[in-house]
Amino acid sequence: MADKGFGQNEKTPIEGYDFLNSLQTEFTSVAEMIVTRAREIPDRIHVRFNDESRTYAETNSKANRTANFLKKTGAGQGDVISLMIMNSPEIYDVMFGAQKLGCVAGLINFALKGPEIEHVLNDSKPKIVFVGSEFTDEFSKGFEASLHKPMVVEVVTGTEPAINFAHTTLGAIQKSYPDTEALIPQELDDPFLLIYSSGTTGLPKGILLSNRAQLSVCRDLTRLGLVTGNDIMLILLPMFHSNPICVWTFPITFCGQALCIRKAFSPEDFWPAITEYGITILMGVPAMYNYVYHSIDPDSVMREKLKLKWAFCGAAPITVELIRGFKERFDVDIIEGYGLTEGCGVSAANPPLGNRKAGSIGLALPEQEIRIMNDQLEELPLGQRGEICIKGNANMNAYLNNAEATGDTLENGWMRTGDIGYQDKDGYFYVVDRKKDMINRGGENIYPREIEIVLEELPEVMAVAVVGVPDDALGERVKAVLEVSKQNSLLTPDAVKKYLSNKLADYKIPEIIEFMEQIPRNPTGKILKTKLRG
Repeated sequence: MADKGFGQNEKTPIEGYDFLNSLQTEFTSVAEMIVTRAREIPDRIHVRFNDESRTYAETNSKANRTANFLKKTGAGQGDVISLMIMNSPEIYDVMFGAQKLGCVAGLINFALKGPEIEHVLNDSKPKIVFVGSEFTDEFSKGFEASLHKPMVVEVVTGTEPAINFAHTTLGAIQKSYPDTEALIPQELDDPFLLIYSSGTTGLPKGILLSNRAQLSVCRDLTRLGLVTGNDIMLILLPMFHSNPICVWTFPITFCGQALCIRKAFSPEDFWPAITEYGITILMGVPAMYNYVYHSIDPDSVMREKLKLKWAFCGAAPITVELIRGFKERFDVDIIEGYGLTEGCGVSAANPPLGNRKAGSIGLALPEQEIRIMNDQLEELPLGQRGEICIKGNANMNAYLNNAEATGDTLENGWMRTGDIGYQDKDGYFYVVDRKKDMINRGGENIYPREIEIVLEELPEVMAVAVVGVPDDALGERVKAVLEVSKQNSLLTPDAVKKYLSNKLADYKIPEIIEFMEQIPRNPTGKILKTKLRG
């Protein structure tokens, strides 16, 4: 069984953290937490966005105005209120406002196309959808095709909407409705957030998360030790994803600290934003850190203004070499973590203040239990590979409208992650690969990650993805796709195979090797292997 690792468990109170002095730490809903923080620390900065700063009181006030509009439309507990908005504080106006009424805030991926939006609308049946101006064109295609027709509210962003079919605008709501407190009593197990999976293995599934799950993660992230007070966390990843919302927005708010939102990751803006706003914590993905490491001169960073303590990393494996290189070049520690949207985005992490093992995803968080299991949910010995399974308060309630998928994922309190991994003698976990990505070549099981790790050591390679492609004779053959820059295009398939010849068993060496300038990824930086198997 996994070592809890952080010296706490779910029965241990959150105490000993100076920044939580006089702050309430037990709630029955996330919405109650927002209201409470606005009362306790009304004038403290909660959100920064470009030149705009919002206090906790202002966040709560704007959420109340949205909530009072929603109430006027008849929206109430259990209704889905969706939002398709580019990274901005307006996401909080809508999300917190909906959650105050016990509504379920539905986050829609703003990179979706018409047919995908149609699926989300028909599946979740939102009562109202808030749509950013720049997304109205694609949204309208999904809206027209959908059998479900929700009310549409435009979030004006300065971009001329391609089509104007909105009932009103968020700006008009903020001007017209009062900020009287709209919070209603809720239960811990009530769903409060709906996030759709990336759909890499089929149609996206709606993941219902509860107040209990999110508040558990808030406590666990506090115990992790990243926050020490006077912190400001930088959000770069798209805010329809669980990471910026579940792993950072709510826990940082729980801790009474500040959030700095950027529209998207920009290499030119990366270090300037960190130094200008006094960022102490940031979250990124391997592709982002890799680009910064290779493209930005460390001498250009204003070290005298640098307050950054921790750079958190998830969504995909990061190489040990990049972790060490980033520390050497920029003197910043990259902390690896692991989680699924089905578990509020985080279940394990390397202890920032304890022993960290580069290449591992760290230890199970205090209120979660992780085991390596076989298909029968029997625990496997240390070091043996099996499926990573998770139990704890952070697990989802269910997949929306999909009892079969829910039953396949949740069994006897355990969540099957679909990831293959192992645990070492110290309790640290390692991810080997996705269960569904495993390649069966002539009866031999091959884990793509084993091959990727070796290929990532090639200096010419920026990123790599290994997949199985159908083959009549062997079932599958191994294919490697390497992301290389133009100036390193002299690398050949034969050279790659020769490099691998004394590092991997012959049956693991890719028979098909392709080069790309940019491997396809989703908006959170996860490589889309489904697009590489053709």
